[in-house]
Amino acid sequence: MTQLPPAPPASHFLAQAGPHATAAKEPFLFLYITEKCQLRCTHCYMGRQRLDAERRMTPAQVEQILATLRVAYGQYKVYLLGGEPTTHPQFDEILTVCKTQGYKVVLTSNGLIAPKVWPALDGRLDSFSFSMDGAHQATHEAMRGPGTWRPLLTSMARAVNAGFQTRAIMTVTTANRTDVFDAIDLAETTGLEMLSLHYFTPTGIGADKPHLQIPPPEWMELCEQIRQAAAGRRVRVFYPPAFATPDQLPALRAAGYGGCTARNLERLAIFPDGRVYICSAFFDTDLHYGVIRDGAIHPRLTNQGINELTLVNKISTNCLSCSHSSTCGGGCAAYDHLGKTLASSDCDRTTIPVCPLWSTPAEQSTEKRLVDLR
Repeated sequence: MTQLPPAPPASHFLAQAGPHATAAKEPFLFLYITEKCQLRCTHCYMGRQRLDAERRMTPAQVEQILATLRVAYGQYKVYLLGGEPTTHPQFDEILTVCKTQGYKVVLTSNGLIAPKVWPALDGRLDSFSFSMDGAHQATHEAMRGPGTWRPLLTSMARAVNAGFQTRAIMTVTTANRTDVFDAIDLAETTGLEMLSLHYFTPTGIGADKPHLQIPPPEWMELCEQIRQAAAGRRVRVFYPPAFATPDQLPALRAAGYGGCTARNLERLAIFPDGRVYICSAFFDTDLHYGVIRDGAIHPRLTNQGINELTLVNKISTNCLSCSHSSTCGGGCAAYDHLGKTLASSDCDRTTIPVCPLWSTPAEQSTEKRLVDLR
């Protein structure tokens, strides 16, 4: 087994907690305006059935959703996702709706942006978030398909040169983990403000590829190496601890970790069919939290009274008798239900699962606007 690195001191996490780190809820809304995508990435958390359906929202739908969530939940930032959101035939109108409603707008894109789309972004987009799955063409295209690398580099450079707040997202797998440190270099030289690393969980198209998931001990070691590689950089690097030792838990809590983000309805994700999800691990299932219609979110109930919220609030009996459970938050309910990675019932209280959707900055002096960008 790989030797675990020493746990970083509590001061490591305490010093990097930004102004939003202790907020009760992150005011982000994830709006999947279209399910159409030019790609079928090997690790995509969307299922093929959803992507093939190519459903999309109308501007009127977007307007009602944004108005509802602004009033009911206090959301002020919307991430436009897909599929590839720039393929939406009414993308221009949707951007106008977002700004009219007073939202900050983040575009999440694979970088294959048609030239006619760029003029529509001026004055209505606050930041870019580009999907990047390697620091080299061969690595990236092995996961995303041929002809995807150069357009991505071109789009990232164009966004930076135009003055947009710009980051890249890299889902780290066994296939691209060796590119992580070159990706930090690339993000720095390209002028990106942030590189956000994600931990791969087998769902969607990636459900049948558990071999792409990095084992917990190796991920913990990689996180320590990421912290070292990111130190002193201009570009800010975020990563999800995903697993922790008992000594690390208090520091994670002090840095803003509050357990499963889904339990607090922190990150509502809404799809064209009106389904509302609270955890991306469930996107390719029917276990959604509810549906949005007529200006309200209606929780989904079955004869058994089960939806996403009841599942994520189910605590393993192993956690009930554990002295760490109030700090780790009972592990990851999605892991438990889907049988992925390290289930809370299998936790040995030495390597402890925490929510893989929660991320922390690797470098201590992260600025407010970059925390907000996350």
